[in-house]
Amino acid sequence: MIKKLLLVMFMLTLTLAWAGCGGLPKSAVAEVDGKVITREDLDRAIEDLKGQYGESLPKSDTPEYTELQKQVAERLVNEEILWFEAEKMNLGVTDDEINGQTEQYKEQSGGEESFNQKLQENNTTLDRLKDQVRKSLLFQKIYPEVTKDAPPVTDEQALKHYNKSPDQFKKPETRNVRHILVADEATALQVKARLDAGEDFAALAKELSTDPGSKDKGGLYENLPTGNSGMVPEFENAAKALGAGQTSGPVKSSFGFHIIRVDSITPAGVQTFDEVKEDLKQGLAMENQRTAFEAWFEEIKKLYADKIEYAEEFKPTPTTATTATTPTTATQAQPTP
Repeated sequence: MIKKLLLVMFMLTLTLAWAGCGGLPKSAVAEVDGKVITREDLDRAIEDLKGQYGESLPKSDTPEYTELQKQVAERLVNEEILWFEAEKMNLGVTDDEINGQTEQYKEQSGGEESFNQKLQENNTTLDRLKDQVRKSLLFQKIYPEVTKDAPPVTDEQALKHYNKSPDQFKKPETRNVRHILVADEATALQVKARLDAGEDFAALAKELSTDPGSKDKGGLYENLPTGNSGMVPEFENAAKALGAGQTSGPVKSSFGFHIIRVDSITPAGVQTFDEVKEDLKQGLAMENQRTAFEAWFEEIKKLYADKIEYAEEFKPTPTTATTATTPTTATQAQPTP
């Protein structure tokens, strides 16, 4: 009698647990062909996004945050569809592949301690990172398989695009700039005096400069845009004021003191078709691949239409619902330690 009572209570507990919206478990955000996506899955995915985008994400308890939850829920649904399809294609990711990628992250981070610090900064854990790595690697196998028959781009098609979009191929004025970075003004003045006496700029840069990015190249930064060069403002402004062949006096910045020389100036203009042809063809081919993938995914989603169920509060907004999971959305939650 007691066993029977316990069994009844157990079945009642199961019934209550699954008495969510539309027959979903109470903790479910959505279900795809029997695979439940939980609120924990959703919260974790949003936490991963916070690790990447921080304050730029909407604040909780706002309509924008509610919309973000819906979009992330749909992304998780789309990902599950992809993993189902990957199984059908006999594609998979091994533990060795996941561990290998994780070890690369550790090396890029500068070792175990730095790697763990990066995980904390990204508000994630090693297990979550490995799960994201698995998804990313799997997508890298699915995408080329699906898009392998995307049409190639001919020279004629590339030329037509080039002629149709001339503004796309404008190039700004650029400069080949050298500099020697030292710690103090007195040393900078000594460097300038040696240059004025005829010593070679590149040789002095290799001898004296403390800038690891250019020291071994004789202080050279090639093809820097005259404006928006990415250099600190003091450097950029000083280089902009020099003509070809001219050398500055000491220029102070947060890094120290620079002696700057402009080797040459290339005027603004338009890149020729031959200069951009290969990159243009590659970019257009990537567009063809994306189009092929999105078309494939639209057809695949139709097969799952009656196998997807969302909890009411997480149903995608019709006007903003995504139609496909692209390389960006499939891997956007992946932190980069």
